[in-house]
Amino acid sequence: MASKLLSECVGKRVELYGEGGLSGYSGTVLEVENNLIKIEDKKTVRIINADMIAQIKIKKDK
Repeated sequence: MASKLLSECVGKRVELYGEGGLSGYSGTVLEVENNLIKIEDKKTVRIINADMIAQIKIKKDK
């Protein structure tokens, strides 16, 4: 994934889907560094390898 596009997601609520689209994560993007994405949901903070991401859905603000 292009780091410039990922950097635009910082501070936004997203859904990240891995290759195959079977598993996904939902949360707020905290940071993007090199090929890693740090997201936070209600209970946890995850660091995800951006190379494994096939799709990102950015949720619109209400």
